[in-house]
Amino acid sequence: MDLILAYLDQSCLDALYISTRNTLTHAICPRPRLVGICATMTDPSVWRRDSPHRQALSIFLFLWLLSSSLFLLLFGGLCYLWNFDKSLKQHPRYHKNQIWEEAQQSLLTLFLSTILTVPILLTQVRGYAKLYDFGDCTVSATYEVAQVAYFIIFSDTCMYWLHRLFHHPLLFNTMHKKHHRFIIPTPFSAYAFDPLEAWVMSLPIYAYSFLWPMSREIQLLVFGCANVWSFLIHDNRQQFHTVHHKNVQRNFGQYLDIWDRIAGTYADPGWYLRGKADVIVSSK
Repeated sequence: MDLILAYLDQSCLDALYISTRNTLTHAICPRPRLVGICATMTDPSVWRRDSPHRQALSIFLFLWLLSSSLFLLLFGGLCYLWNFDKSLKQHPRYHKNQIWEEAQQSLLTLFLSTILTVPILLTQVRGYAKLYDFGDCTVSATYEVAQVAYFIIFSDTCMYWLHRLFHHPLLFNTMHKKHHRFIIPTPFSAYAFDPLEAWVMSLPIYAYSFLWPMSREIQLLVFGCANVWSFLIHDNRQQFHTVHHKNVQRNFGQYLDIWDRIAGTYADPGWYLRGKADVIVSSK
């Protein structure tokens, strides 16, 4: 995230914050009752690049507006146009206004979960994670290459068991059912979760860099790929996760099917979707 902030600061945020500070100063400082707020607005330390207040606001704006909401509408729209089988809209389980329902829930979830995520990324930016520059000899060459595989194994393990946890009747009915009401999901359902659940499920992605070394460049790569993957598994072409939306007792894995095979929750997509599966469990 610090790489992104450095680029955004130079390209647009410095000018944006200067303009914002001047506008607020002219609007607030002439009012005697707002002298305390004026002092804060005119304090140079609040607006410096290394200010935690500015960094937190920058992280929020980037996550919410660019990497989440705008990406949902643009990439979700492309996945819908290119990949989604439009004949599925005739399925009796497809909602009349489903795309609007999915997008509305996803946008709300992105806004609220971003607020919860900002402190984590702010902690990373301020140097409390084990992030390093790729190729600076902080780790061995073997680890440099293998860290992506380590990340996938770690995050998929955590997400599998967290996903299973959210299928406990109490958590399913209070949180996870919001996502599973879309039996025939479209890419716009990628983030149509309860906001707190979405934040908890994202924690393994951020936790890795606090537990083990991770290069800043690789972190950006896996964050971007994880974001894209969330859409691809909800366009009904990635059949492994499509099975899960049809049977909530099967295929909990996010990237891999290893834990599903070990734990006995795996269903072969080709076999299942041909109608040879066991009893279909609805989202009740």
